[in-house]
This record gives sequence, C-alpha cells and structure tokens, in this order.
Amino acid sequence: MKSIIVDGYRFVKDKQSGYWQCNQFIAKEGKPKRLHRYIWEKYHGTIKPGYDVHHIDKNKDNNDISNLVCLSSHDHQRLHGVENVKNNHEWFAKFHQHGIESAPKWHASAEGHEWHMKHYEMTKDELYAKKEFVCEQCGKTFSTQDNGRNRFCSNACKSKWRRNNHIDDVERTCVICGNKFSKNKYSKKETCSRSCASKLSFAKRRENKVN
Repeated sequence: MKSIIVDGYRFVKDKQSGYWQCNQFIAKEGKPKRLHRYIWEKYHGTIKPGYDVHHIDKNKDNNDISNLVCLSSHDHQRLHGVENVKNNHEWFAKFHQHGIESAPKWHASAEGHEWHMKHYEMTKDELYAKKEFVCEQCGKTFSTQDNGRNRFCSNACKSKWRRNNHIDDVERTCVICGNKFSKNKYSKKETCSRSCASKLSFAKRRENKVN
C-alpha cells in the first residue's frame, strides 16, 4: 500500500474517500487524522467544531498549506454542491425537472397529506410562538409572530419610516414654474414651493369666479 511519512507519521490513501489519513492518531482522537487537517492544524492550530479544511485546487494529493483553506461546514458543502451542479448539469437538470413534475402529485396524495399533518403537529407551537421585536421607527418593543418582516409595531410607523426615508418619492414638474421637485407619490401636491402653491391657489379661485 502506497504511503507517505510526514513528521514521523505514516499516512496512507483511503480508497473510498481519496484522502490521505494516519491511523496512528486513533488512540489520541478516536479516529484517523486526515493529512490536510493535520497540515492545517500544524500551521494554524486546532480546527473549531463545525469547520472543514478545503483543497483549493480540488486535488486531495496537494496538501501544501498554500492549497488549503478553512471553511464552515455549511460553506464547504455549498461550494461542492455548486461544483457538482456545474460538472453534472444535464443530470441535475433532469433530476430537478422530475422533482417539479412529481412533487404536486405526491403532496396531493394520501401519503403527502399525512406527512403535512405530522409536520404541522411537530412545528405548530414554534410556528405560532410570539417573539419580541423593536420598532425601527419609534423604538417601541412589541410582541408578535415572527414572519421575517417584523420591523415596525404598526402600519403608521411603517408609513412614517417610508416617508422619512423617501422610499416612495417620485419626481414631478411644478405646474406653475416648470421646475422639477421630489414628492411622495401619494401626495397631491402639484407645486414646488409655497410661492408657486399660492399662485396656483389664486389661479384656481379666479377660474372658479369666471365659471
């Protein structure tokens, strides 16, 4: 069996995973130590739980420290997932299409209904549980169900926040002087200033008298 010696430890290549590992670490850690993890810890210290060491060039034989990076297990799995989709695009496309076509039938079946009922019973307490939030407009603490959009304690505060941050502003043209001005789209204001507003009011009153 092909092996390599690193710092006096003998590493052999695992046929299933393709990683180099050393069984001499079993007594110390309860499982074989993989070479890329050993190299990383040699330079950077113990790997935190929930983190993996990734081969940058995807070559498990290249265990030089410059080819290794420590990622969270989530980011590591997502990275390899993206690569798998790229490398097996046709297979994933067919698998995805099959899922789209078969999912509605399964969810409408007796088995699907049973699964949904069991899932609801398991999650309903968490689903309807109330949490505390702080209103981004007035700073008041309020309690409600978490829907992922709990930013304001009321619609009044939500509207005021949008007005203050000019979220709904649009550009208009003053009907008196022709200048451009910005105003909330729900406002009926037609002029850019008090002076123009007075002129518009005077013009409307004179028009009403004539009519």
